[in-house]
Order: sequence, then structure tokens, then C-alpha cells
Amino acid sequence: MQIPKERIISPNEIDDEYLCPICFHLLWKPVECENCQRIFCKTCIDECLKEKFDACPLCRHYQEKRCSPMFYALLTKLKIECENKLNGCNDILSYEFIEKHQNEQCQYKMKCCRGCQKEIIEKDLYQHERNCGKVRIECKRCNQVYKQKQKHEQLECLINMLDISNKKSKTLEKKIEHLDQYVHELETTVNLYIIGGFASGIAHDISLSSLPSSWEIIYDFTYGHVTTVEELRALKLRCKKQIIVGAIQGSSSTILKLAAMGPSEILLLDSPLNEPTKFGNVNWYLTPDYSFGFAPSYSVINCFCADYGEKDNSENRLSWHLSGDGGYRAGVFKDLVHDTDWRKIIMAEKQ
Repeated sequence: MQIPKERIISPNEIDDEYLCPICFHLLWKPVECENCQRIFCKTCIDECLKEKFDACPLCRHYQEKRCSPMFYALLTKLKIECENKLNGCNDILSYEFIEKHQNEQCQYKMKCCRGCQKEIIEKDLYQHERNCGKVRIECKRCNQVYKQKQKHEQLECLINMLDISNKKSKTLEKKIEHLDQYVHELETTVNLYIIGGFASGIAHDISLSSLPSSWEIIYDFTYGHVTTVEELRALKLRCKKQIIVGAIQGSSSTILKLAAMGPSEILLLDSPLNEPTKFGNVNWYLTPDYSFGFAPSYSVINCFCADYGEKDNSENRLSWHLSGDGGYRAGVFKDLVHDTDWRKIIMAEKQ
């Protein structure tokens, strides 16, 4: 707020004590220097202090204090013309109300037209923008934006609405497709846990025929086969969200003697030695140069090269060498490094 003394309505000349010694306008929200007792606009002295801290422009040592109530009372008696007088505003306001009038109430402020960008008096702005050919309007039915003076034909509007409807329909179809896929995956997981016997995480004697038809074997080698980290990593590309890792005894058997289900991220693990990652009720590990497998409990895993541990839950532990040897154990059956009867199995949903 800058109020030149010419806008102050007074029969007498305005005394200099009412004027800021920095901006030379009427004091606005005044504060006083306690050292020299001169009064400044709050914003003016703050700007000065930004350049040199605590340096009063008059006495060089500024200490702020509130302006006296008596002086402020004298200011409130002043009558002031609105800054928009040249635009047509003839209002004269008291010191207390001039700011609110100019910022919120005066209809003679200058405003920018949304179309031509010209400065227009606020009271005339509505009528001006109704006739301004550069103002842009958005159709509430078809969302097309067009200039005010342009024609927006009903047929064009209907075509636009149809196009919007088609786009929304395609978006909805994609959402329904994703929802169907999610429901399918959820049903598959539920079936595996409840019907397939994986409720506890690790299962025994699961017939392949009892699993949903959407599942297929993506890795099938004898325990004598040397499994590598690269083989396991490559399988991730053939998997969706879940995998089944297990062991089958017999070349023609279709019974998973031991198996566990978990997320396909298992194939990307880089487990520190004897520090598995728990998914559900199963602890999984893939330690390069050592072994890959699972166990129900963190404490029973004892991998020197593979899980050699003899503690509880031996029947629920599977471990394959990743150090250049074949598989090692399938539950209580161990030392299967060169075995050609037992098979290493990894299954995933068909893509």
C-alpha cells in the first residue's frame, strides 16, 4: 500500500510526521525506531534492513518498537481517496478501511481479459468478455474448447461426445480386463492353497492332475543335472506371479513328493549364506555358488554347499547345488547329487 499525500482529504497541509522518511508516502502499518524515535512504514524499513541488518537509515542503529496508540489514532482520522479515482471511483475511505476497499470491494480496479489480455475496469469486464472474440469457451457436453465467436454446431458436438464415449468405453474395457485377470490369479492362488494342499506353504504328494490346468512345468531335470544360477534367472521371464518348486521321484511319476509355492521373485534372489527370505510360511534361498531351495524354518537351514542340516523338519526341506554338482536333497532323501530317478521340478502359470 502506497498512499501519496495528494490522495489525503484535508483542509490543511499534511504534516511530515505522517509521511514515511523512506518512501515519502503516508505511513502504512507504522513502526518506530526506539533509538531515534522516527516512524517508518513497516514494509519500507524491512526492505532497508535486508540490505544492512539493524542499520536505521537515519540513526544507523535500528531497534523496533510499536508505534504509539495515540499516533495511530491520529492516522485513523484521515480520509483518503481510492487509488482508482482516475478510473471513476469517487469513494473516500478512512485509513482503517482503504486497504479492504481497494483490494476487495472497488469495482474500478483494472482486470485482465481472459481473451484479448487487455486491461479492463472490473465493473465492465463481464460485458467485455461476453463480446470478446478471443475468449475461449469449453463445451460442457463434449469438452471441446473453441473461441466465443466461433460456431459450435450440434452435429460436431455429438461427434465429439461419441468420441469421448468410445474412449471411456475402451478405458473401462481395459479396467475390466485387468480385473478379470486379477480375479483369475486370485482364484488360482486360492485353489492352490486350499485344493492343491499348499495351505501351510509346503506340500507333500501332490498330483499334477489336481493342479489347475493353467499351470505347466517349465523346468524338469534329474537330480544329477547341474543347475546354474543363469538357468534359474532365465526362468523368471516365463513366469507370472507365482511358481511351484518341487521334486518328483520316478521318470514317469506325476506326483510331487515335496513342493512349495512362492512368488516368482524367488528366482531373482541373491541370498547371503544361510540367510533366507521368508515368503508366507516358507523360507527361500538362492545363494550363488552354493545352493537353491526352501525350508519351513530359518533356524534349520545349514548350507555348506547345500542344506546338509539334520535338525527338525527334514522332510520339508529341498536343496539343489549351484556349485557345479547336481541336486542334493528332497526332504529326508539326501546325497542325490548323481541320482537319475529323482527330478527337479519348477512350475509356472501359462502365459
